[in-house]
Amino acid sequence: MAQRRFPTRTSLLTAALLAPLAATSAAQSAPPHTTPVAATATATTTDHPAPWTDRVQIQSGPAGALKRMHAPDVALRIVTPDDSEALTPKGLALLFSGNEPDYFQRNNLPGSIIEGQASPAITLMPNVAKALVGGYFRYAPDALPAQTSTLRFSADTWALVHQGNTRKDPLYRLNHSSTIEQRRADGTLAEIISCNDSDNRATLEAWQADDYARLKGAAQMITMKCIEKLVKRIPAMYPRPLAAEDVSAYADGAAPPARVRVYAALGRTTTLYTDAACREDYRDRIDVKYNNAGDKGVLGIPVTETLRSKENERFSTLSYQEYEVPGGKPLIFEARFDASSRVYCDGKLSGQFVAGPGQDYEVEFEVADKICRLHIRQVHADGSMTPQQARATPTICEGTRAPVRIEPRQDMQVLLFSPGELQIQDANQSSAPKQLSDDTGSSEALQQMLQQASSKPGTRLCVVVPATDYSSVLHDAVRERVLDAPQVLPSLWEETSTVNQRRNAAADAPVDIAAAVTRCKAFPIKEFAAQ
Repeated sequence: MAQRRFPTRTSLLTAALLAPLAATSAAQSAPPHTTPVAATATATTTDHPAPWTDRVQIQSGPAGALKRMHAPDVALRIVTPDDSEALTPKGLALLFSGNEPDYFQRNNLPGSIIEGQASPAITLMPNVAKALVGGYFRYAPDALPAQTSTLRFSADTWALVHQGNTRKDPLYRLNHSSTIEQRRADGTLAEIISCNDSDNRATLEAWQADDYARLKGAAQMITMKCIEKLVKRIPAMYPRPLAAEDVSAYADGAAPPARVRVYAALGRTTTLYTDAACREDYRDRIDVKYNNAGDKGVLGIPVTETLRSKENERFSTLSYQEYEVPGGKPLIFEARFDASSRVYCDGKLSGQFVAGPGQDYEVEFEVADKICRLHIRQVHADGSMTPQQARATPTICEGTRAPVRIEPRQDMQVLLFSPGELQIQDANQSSAPKQLSDDTGSSEALQQMLQQASSKPGTRLCVVVPATDYSSVLHDAVRERVLDAPQVLPSLWEETSTVNQRRNAAADAPVDIAAAVTRCKAFPIKEFAAQ
């Protein structure tokens, strides 16, 4: 499955940076690598390091150890029909005769090492990358990170492997694989880019002619393809600061919140990070899944064509969440298939943008024609939509805040009023209900409960009263609080007579908190509209 790319200026940056890099690559040759077992080697192209080199170190070396017949290819490995060190004569016959040779084993034979022809991941790629990274920070000096990080080029496969079914077949295929790893200051992995090429074939004589001229040309082409992947990821690896939202026009600089509707689907998860500089630095995290999202529109985001079309889908249950998020602050959305679905998208579906104060948005994870897409749209008052520009989500940042995980909109507090008394029960808990005397002496305790409920996004109130015109000190305080912020505490009022009717009891029968909870849990979440 392919990933939909977010509209950014990355393509312009790619063109600007790759033009001089092509010349750099063409001018480079692969110098002999005299110490293949060295763990890392810092790449240099000048005796005067640029200022950014103190923050971003470029290194190269072999890939991590794997359980196979040979070490990672720091230098060229040539596998011929005569390479039988690790195989019995019978095994060698299976590899180089017959109609179905075992190419996987053949590719991993130890072969012969040509020290003078280093893998492009050891020399050429790091040198070209240094020109790239230096050019990027000249283009975007404000993207220079405060903390150090490392770009490490790891050589894995660099081999010419005999391809025929017999010893007389002359063709050799060039196999290459390497990775570019971005690691944080503490050494943890932040990003990895894989480069693989195995489609170039020629005779061994053609590969070796003119001091491996064909091999060096292939190394330059491989380098440019791999570096182009790095160019596309550099703005996410080292992002420029997002433009700050001007909140001076708002009272006390407090911008009004934005709202977002997130659609859910079976086997998929869409994650929302609020006030998010990156995935490690955010205020709230909300995972929206099919089994914890309900059919609701409690915040009043205008109906869109997307919502109407989903309502009309046959054999599908509409499922979505609506949230209030800080206005003028960055949001990050990312989407993925759940591990249990055994399906995945090719690449990351993720994007970051600043939510406009008072603006509405909707987010949809769509899979169509075997392609994954993450749609982020701004919703206007009339229900029309425009695509929201989003940039690639930063892989690292210098944030220090401890994130807070916020669960989806599922909490509910049940309030049961009877003359002179209020009982409060968390619908998801089996603990004893809290009991308050319905008088002014309990007002402070009630306000604490309401404050705690409103501080947890998604909490609902289900209020059971003796009659629609019921009035008391605590009841009126609850209704006043809900009227002040209906979107924060979506609520529903129910009479005890209706509760009794649903459980086939007499209309005037006493209602206990267990019956109230049972009735409240039967309501669809969409019934908890703003009062």
